[in-house]
Amino acid sequence: MKRLLITALVVSTLTLSSQAQNQVSYETFDYPAGSSLHQASGGSGWGAPWWSDWSGLGATVNVPGFDSTGGKMSCTAVWNGGYRQIDIASFPHLDAGGGLIGADGAVVWIAFSTVRPAGSNCEFGGVGLFIALGGEQMHLGSNWASFAWGVGGPGVGDTDVPGTSCDVLARLVYRIDFLPGDERLRMWVDPASDTPTSTPDIDRMVPDFTFNELGCRSGTNNYTFGYEFDNLAVYEGEVASGIGTSFCEGTGGICPCGNDNDGSLGSAGCANGSSPGGCALSGSGSASVSAGDLVLEAAGMVPSQPGLFFQGDNAINGGLGTPFGDGMRCAGGAVIRLEVIFGAADGTGATSIDIASKGGCAAGDVKRYQLWSRDPITSLCGANFNLSNGLEVTWGA
Repeated sequence: MKRLLITALVVSTLTLSSQAQNQVSYETFDYPAGSSLHQASGGSGWGAPWWSDWSGLGATVNVPGFDSTGGKMSCTAVWNGGYRQIDIASFPHLDAGGGLIGADGAVVWIAFSTVRPAGSNCEFGGVGLFIALGGEQMHLGSNWASFAWGVGGPGVGDTDVPGTSCDVLARLVYRIDFLPGDERLRMWVDPASDTPTSTPDIDRMVPDFTFNELGCRSGTNNYTFGYEFDNLAVYEGEVASGIGTSFCEGTGGICPCGNDNDGSLGSAGCANGSSPGGCALSGSGSASVSAGDLVLEAAGMVPSQPGLFFQGDNAINGGLGTPFGDGMRCAGGAVIRLEVIFGAADGTGATSIDIASKGGCAAGDVKRYQLWSRDPITSLCGANFNLSNGLEVTWGA
C-alpha cells in the first residue's frame, strides 16, 4: 500500500460567505537544518509528535523551505517518511467518533506545496490521509508512475490532472465534502487561494472514509531521495452551506393564522405546534445527477409524525406560495412523491433515496422541493398538517 508525503493541510468547514476560520493545527517545519523529524513536536494543535520510521531517518528538515518561515520536509528513507496525528478535541463537529475527522456535513480543505526535486526518481509522493495504525484512506499528490498531480487510494482508483508534472513545484488544494455515504472530492492545481471557488481540475465521488493522521512519504523500487513539502496548516470554519436556494419562507405575515416562524431555525416554513421556528428544509451533498448524492434534510418536524418529501416543477405564486393547512404550499406542477419519513425525537429527518433518479431529473433541470408533515395534536391553525419552506435546486451533470 502506498503511504504518502505531506506539506500543508487546511481543514475547514465553509459557508458561501467569507467567514473567519479557526486554526486547528499549524506547522512550517521550523527545526534545525538536517535534523530528523522523528519526535519533533513544533507547531501547534497536534495530538502527538512526528513519527518517522524506527530509526528516525525517514524524514529530515532542509533549510530554507518553500516559504519564508522555517524549513521543509524531505523524505530520505525508501518507502518511509513522517506521520502525525491531528488534535480535534476543541472542534467536535468534525468528529465522526473516536477523534476521526469525517463527520457528515464537515468540509475538509487540504492544501500543500510540493515537488519531486531534481535528481529524484520517486514514482509516487503526496499527502496520505490515514487512520493511525489502520492504514491509508486517501492519497493526494502524484500517483504511482503517473508523474502528474492527482488523487488516488484504496477503492478509489487513480485520477490525474492532464498537463501537470510532479517535477514542477505546485500548490495543491483538495476539498472533501463528507456526506452521508460516499464523499465528494475536488482538486485544484495552483489556485488563487487555499479555499477556491473556481472550477476544480478534478471533481469526483470517493468511498466513505475518515482519518486522524497525516502521512508523509514517497518511494520507488530503486530509491534515490524523495519528495519535498512545506506549510502545514489545519483550519476549521463554519458548517458548510447547503445545496439549493430557499424560498417561500414563513415570515412577513403570510402564514395562515399569524403563525409566522420566529427565525430560530433560519430559513423555514410556518411555525408548528412543536417548533416555533417552523420546519426548515435544506439540502446537502451535491446537485449532480450522476452522483445521486443530494440529501434533503428537515429540522423542526413534529416528533414521531410522518412527513412527505415531494418535488414540483414550479414555484407557486411566483415563489410566494399560497396558504395550505397550517403552512404555505410552495412547490407544484408535475408533483412527484419522493419519500415518506417520520420525525425523530429531536424533530429532524432526511431522505435516504437517490432523489435525482426518483424525480427523473436531468442536467439543467430546475426543481422545487418541500416537506408536507402531520401535526395532529398541537396544530396551531387546526388543519393538523404543515409544510416546510421551499427549496429550489438546479441540477447539473
